[in-house]
Amino acid sequence: MKIGMIGFGNMAQAMLEGFLLKELVEPKDVFVCAAHYDLLCLRAQQYGVHACNDAQEVIDQSELILLAIKPYQVEALVPSLDFQEKLLVSVVAGYSFEKLSKLVSHGNTICIIPNTPIAIGEGITLVEEETNSTPEELASFMSLFSPVSLVQFVDEAHMKTALILASCAPAFADLMIEALGDAGVEYGLDRKMAYTLAAKMLVGTGGLYLEKGLHPGAMKDAVCSPKGMTIKGVTTLEKRGFRASLIEAVEAIEES
Repeated sequence: MKIGMIGFGNMAQAMLEGFLLKELVEPKDVFVCAAHYDLLCLRAQQYGVHACNDAQEVIDQSELILLAIKPYQVEALVPSLDFQEKLLVSVVAGYSFEKLSKLVSHGNTICIIPNTPIAIGEGITLVEEETNSTPEELASFMSLFSPVSLVQFVDEAHMKTALILASCAPAFADLMIEALGDAGVEYGLDRKMAYTLAAKMLVGTGGLYLEKGLHPGAMKDAVCSPKGMTIKGVTTLEKRGFRASLIEAVEAIEES
């Protein structure tokens, strides 16, 4: 499949890295464009993909197009493009299917929100349920994104909440890794080792939930022995409002 990327910033590059890692596309079949052509050429060369002069050239060369530009650029660019009945997959924040599809000429649209772990094939891709894509187009989309991410279809009303958990909460996890790393260093661990242990713990715990489907509370209880070390730590977190802080962080973003 030949894919095009209109916009080649951090998220576009993360998606490309995942696609290349899983050998879903070959570099020679990827066409990209961005505002600053000289910088684009350098980045394109790093990945071995084609740098195009403009967005229409990307569309002309591609079978599936990824729109990864800034929200303020959408209304100036998208209506001027002819998508030639090709599928447009948008990762532009703030543009729902209803809003974006009105600007798209001669093409169908899927609106998604991926997160950056897609670069290593461990991402989450939120997909707005409303779309005018055909079954064949949806199958092509899934063949590209399923191998690199957990694909979740979400109604528009709940996209923001899902986005917070999938794309904002990684920053919360980063804080947790950093804090646990600091604690490890305080008690003598090498910092790299401390960060690695904390990060792998999160990967393993998340993987255990996804594999077994156990309630998180049951997983917590399974490692909390009576009068043991773990329950002392859990009790301290509860006293400090650990759960409430996470809930309030989500609420703060929801209300922003």
